[in-house]
Amino acid sequence: MNGAVDRPTRGEVEAQIANAVGRFQREQQGRGPTDVRAHLVADLVVVRSTGILTQTETILAGTPEGARIVRSARQELRSIHHEEIESLVFVGCAVLRSYYDMDVAAAEQVEIYALSANADGLVRRPDPR
Repeated sequence: MNGAVDRPTRGEVEAQIANAVGRFQREQQGRGPTDVRAHLVADLVVVRSTGILTQTETILAGTPEGARIVRSARQELRSIHHEEIESLVFVGCAVLRSYYDMDVAAAEQVEIYALSANADGLVRRPDPR
């Protein structure tokens, strides 16, 4: 069978990554984000999650000190679990490293995964029909 046909499309890979990241966040935080979007961009995967805060974090984030605590706790958890989350981002090549940042006031986070290869060669283009 043709290898190109066996490969998933860009949209399929992006959906798989978004679902895996959302599931991981649900397991770690007790609730998942309201929306997760993943995008393959050359040798990067960019994941943006919105509506990420728990009810307790939302209350804490109401003060500057509380927002600092929420941000610090989330960053520490991400640091502890980075290898686990990186293993979920499977696009047919290795994740070399990942980066994470969040905006507490917006209740959103962005993750960037640096890949060992350009993802364009790892996915197939959908039929133009």
